[in-house]
Amino acid sequence: MGIVNMLIDFSGFCFGFSAGIVIGYFLFIYFQPTEVKDVKVCPLVEYDSNSLDGILHEIPLWVKNPDCDRIDWVSRFLEMMWPYLNKAICKTAQDIANPIIAENKEKYKIDSIEFETLTLGSLPPTFQGMKAYVTEEQELIMEPSLKWAANPNVTVVVKAYGLNATIQVVDLQVFASPRITLKPLVATIPCFAKILVSLMEKPHVDFGLKLLGADVMAIPILYSFVQETIKKQVASIASKRPVGILLVKVLRAQNLQKKDLLGKSDPYVKLTMSDDKLPSKKTTVKRGNLNPEWNEDFKFVVTDPETQELEIKVGKHDKMGMNKILLKELPPEETKVTTYNLLKTMDPYDIHNEKSRGQITLEMTYKPFKEDDIEKDVQGTDVVGKAPDGSPAGGGLLYVVVHEAQDLEGKHHTNPYARIIFKGNEKKTKVIKKNRDPRWEEEIEFVCEEPPANDKLHVEVLSKPPKKGLIHGKETLGYIDINLADVISNKRINETYHLIDSKTVGIVIGYFLFIYFQPTDVKNVKVRPLVEYDSDSLDDTLPEIPLWLKNPDYDRLDWLNRFLELMWPYLNKAICRIAQDVANPIIAKNKEKYKIDYIKFETFTLGSLPPTFQGVKVQVTNEQELVMEPSLKWAGNPNITVVVKAYGLKATIQVVDMQVFVLPRITLKPLVSSFPCFANILVSLMEKPHVDFGLKLLGADVMAIPVLYKFVQETIMDQVASMFLWPKTLEVPIMDPSKASKKPVGILLVKVLRAQNLREKGPLGKRDPYVKLKMSGSKLPSKKTAVKHSNLNPEWNQEFKFVIRDPETQELDINFGKDEKLGMCKISLKKLTPGTEVITDNLIKTMEPNGIQNEKSAGEITLELTYKPFKEGNVQKEDPGGLLYVVVHEAKELEGKCNTNPYVKLTFKGVEKKTKVVKENRNPRWKEEFEFECEETPANDKLHVEVLGTKKALIRNKESLGHIDISLADVIINKRIIEIYDLINSKRGQIQIEFQWKSS
Repeated sequence: MGIVNMLIDFSGFCFGFSAGIVIGYFLFIYFQPTEVKDVKVCPLVEYDSNSLDGILHEIPLWVKNPDCDRIDWVSRFLEMMWPYLNKAICKTAQDIANPIIAENKEKYKIDSIEFETLTLGSLPPTFQGMKAYVTEEQELIMEPSLKWAANPNVTVVVKAYGLNATIQVVDLQVFASPRITLKPLVATIPCFAKILVSLMEKPHVDFGLKLLGADVMAIPILYSFVQETIKKQVASIASKRPVGILLVKVLRAQNLQKKDLLGKSDPYVKLTMSDDKLPSKKTTVKRGNLNPEWNEDFKFVVTDPETQELEIKVGKHDKMGMNKILLKELPPEETKVTTYNLLKTMDPYDIHNEKSRGQITLEMTYKPFKEDDIEKDVQGTDVVGKAPDGSPAGGGLLYVVVHEAQDLEGKHHTNPYARIIFKGNEKKTKVIKKNRDPRWEEEIEFVCEEPPANDKLHVEVLSKPPKKGLIHGKETLGYIDINLADVISNKRINETYHLIDSKTVGIVIGYFLFIYFQPTDVKNVKVRPLVEYDSDSLDDTLPEIPLWLKNPDYDRLDWLNRFLELMWPYLNKAICRIAQDVANPIIAKNKEKYKIDYIKFETFTLGSLPPTFQGVKVQVTNEQELVMEPSLKWAGNPNITVVVKAYGLKATIQVVDMQVFVLPRITLKPLVSSFPCFANILVSLMEKPHVDFGLKLLGADVMAIPVLYKFVQETIMDQVASMFLWPKTLEVPIMDPSKASKKPVGILLVKVLRAQNLREKGPLGKRDPYVKLKMSGSKLPSKKTAVKHSNLNPEWNQEFKFVIRDPETQELDINFGKDEKLGMCKISLKKLTPGTEVITDNLIKTMEPNGIQNEKSAGEITLELTYKPFKEGNVQKEDPGGLLYVVVHEAKELEGKCNTNPYVKLTFKGVEKKTKVVKENRNPRWKEEFEFECEETPANDKLHVEVLGTKKALIRNKESLGHIDISLADVIINKRIIEIYDLINSKRGQIQIEFQWKSS
C-alpha cells in the first residue's frame, strides 16, 4: 500500500511539474515587454573609464593602434575561399591524424577511432589589423591580429573495450596574435628563404566538448584545466622557449683509430645541440693519445626534448668518428653514464660503419625546469605570466629579451647596440644604424649554477662609429644595473628602465631651433570637402582620388603597400634579374637578323619607388572562381641603360621617369579543396593601360618629340591590349585541377569469383568466409559478399562497383572473414589497364612487410577486374553507362510556414541521397557532392530535387520548401552545366546545382 501511495505522489509531482513548466512558458510569452527602447549609440570619447574597459577588447586593433592597418579585403577573401579552405584544412588534418591514431591504437587498447564528421563550419577567421615592419637583419615582420568565432562540427567516434563513445567539438573561439617573419630577404622570387611563425602572447582558445550528449566543458575545474593546458602547449610549440638544461661531462674515449703516419692522433670532442643557433662546444686537444681522458663539463639549453639531439664528433674535421644522442631517451633528473660506439657517418646503411672506430663515454643529466605555481589574479603589464616554463631550484637559466630603446642621442653619432654583462659573461645585440628609437627584439640566455638572487645585470647602450678609424670612436648612450631579485621571485618581468647618463636635452633644443628658423609668412592651405568643389575642379582632382574612396565596392590596401615598400629593394633586384634572363636569349637570337654586334644592359634597376595599390575589389562568381580587381599605379624612377653597337656605331639608350596606371583582373579558377585551393591564375586587363616614360638617346629625351611620343604611346597600349585586354588572358597553371579536386576519372567493376585453400580454424577446421572490399580514399562504407558457411574453397561470383578518383595512388583493400582473421591483400590500381583481367592474389595475415606470420600461406583469392576510365571526347547518347556527378551548391529565399532548417533530397531512379541540415537559414550553403552510377546513359531521365525543412517536433516535423524535376539531356550533351533553378511551390526560392557526366 505504501508503494502505491508513493507512486501516486510521484505521478502527481511529475504532472504538476510539467504543467507548471507549460503555464510558466505561456505566461512568460504573454508578459513579454512590447516597448523596446532604441540602443543608445555614442562615440568612444563619451564613455567613462569602466565602460571603455568593458568594450576595449571588442574594438579592432587598427582603431586602437595607429601602427596597424585595416585588412578588410583579406577577411573578405577568406570568407569567399572558406568553403574550399575548410575542406583542404580538414583533409590535411585527417591525413596527419590517421597515421598517429593507427600508431597509438594498440598502445592504448583502442579498437578504432574514426572521424564521423570533420568540418570547421561556415564562419571563417577574421583579421582585426596588421602591422608590418622591416629590421636591419634582412627580415620582414608581419604581426596580424586574428579572431575566429567558429561553428565547427568535429565528431570523433571511439570504440574500446566493447563500448562506443562519441566526442563532439563545437562552438570554437580563437584569439591569437601571431608574428610571421620572412627571413632572410633575398633577391630571388619569392624574395625570402624561410617563414618563421611564433605567438606574441598565449592564445585564447575556447570550445565546447560534448560527451554522451553533455557539454563536459561546462564543469568549471575541467574547463580551467583544459584552457591552461592548451595555452601552455600551443605557446611552447610556437615560441620554443627553454624547458630545461642538459649537463654533459665528456669522460673518456677508447680505441680510437690512428690518423697520423706515426700511429698517433690528437683527438678532441665537438658537441652540438640540434636546432641551436649557438656555436659548437669543444674539449681540449689530447695529443698523441688514442685512449684520452677529458672529464670536462658542458651545459646546453634544451627547447624541445622530444625532437632535439646531441651531436658528438671526435677529431679534426670529424674524421675519427661521430654519433647522435636522442634527448627523449634521457630520463629527467637522473645522471646516466653511457658508452657510445663511434661511426663513420650517420647513414644506417653505410657499410663503413661496420668497422670499429672506438667508443666514447659521457655522463649526462637532463634537468627540466620546474613548474612553480603562479597567482592567476595578477594584473598589469609589469608582470606577464611566468618565466619560460619555470626555473630550477639549484640553478637554471636567465632568459633576457632586449626589446627596444627610445630617445637615444649620441654626441657624434647614434648607431646603437646593447651590451649585456652578467658575471663577466658579455653578450651584444646587433647594431641599428642612425636610429634614436631602435628595436632589437633579441633573445639572450645565461646559464646559472644557482639562482642569481643577489646578482645584478649590467645593461649598457653604446653607439658604434659609422666607419673604423674615424676620430670619434664608440660612445656610451646610457647604462643601468638591474637587480635580479625581483626576477627570481616573480619568474618573469617586463620593465621599461631609465638609462643613467643618457642625454635628452638635445631633443628639446633641436625642436625649438627648428621652429625659430621656420619662415613666418607661409599661408595656410585651404582644405575643403569634395561636396564644395564645382564640376570643373572636381574633374581635375578626380583622377588623384584613390579608387577605394570613389567606389564603395573597393577596399583599402594600405598594409599591402607598406609590405611592397619594405620588400621593394629585394623585389626590384629579383624582377630585374628575371627580366634580363628573359631578354638575353631573345637578344642573342635576333642579333644576326638585324646586323647588331652586341646589345647589353649597362644598368638595370626599377628605382627606389615601389608600385602602390589604390584599392581592390574581391568577388566570387557562380563558376567556382574568385575574381580580384586591384587598381595599380606606379610613378617610378627606373634607370635602365642599354648599350647597342651596330655598323661600327655605338649608342646608349636610357629609360627614365616611368609612369604606369593599370586595372588588372586576377581570377583564381577553378576553386578546389586542395592547397592552395585554386588550380590556375588568369590575368587580364579591364582597360588599356596608361604607360608613360622618358627615352634618352645621345643625351636627349626623344619622347619630347610630340609625334613620336603619341606613336609610342598608342603602339604600347595596342600591343598590350591585343595580348591581355579582357576577355584575352594570361593563364598561369598552378596544379592539375582533376588531381586537386579528385573528381571521378573512372569505374572499377570487381567480380569476386572464388577463394582457395583458406586456412583452417580450430580442431574442426571449419570456416564461414566472406570478402570485404574497400576502396582507399573513399568515404563510402565497405562492400561485402555473402557468407559461405563451413567452406575453405568458397565460390561467390558476386559483382561490385567502385568510383575511381586517382588510379595512381588508390588501392583496393581486400579482407577475409570476421575481423579480418582469415587473411588480406591489396591491389594497386596503377597496375591496371583499361579492360578486363582475371587475377589471383595470395592472402597474407598482416600488411606489415616483415611480418613473420606472413611466411605461412593463408590461401588465395581470384577476382575479375574491369577498369573503365571515363572518356574525354564527345559522348553520344548511345554510349553505355557512366557516372552522374551532382554538386548541390546553395539555395536562396527559402521560406517555411513552421520552420526553415533546410536540407536537400535528391532522387534518381529510386536512389535517394540527402545533404546535411543547415539550421535557421533562409539562404543555406551546402557545397555537397553526390554520385549516381548509371548502367546506361540517362538521356531521357530526370533528377528530382526537393528542398525540405525539418524540426524536432511531434507535429509538422518536416515540410516541403519547393521542388524541381531536372531533365538530364542537357547534361549528357554539354558534359557539365551549372544552373540556378526556380523551385516549384515556393514564392521566391531558388537552388543552384552543378552537374557533370562521365561516360564509361
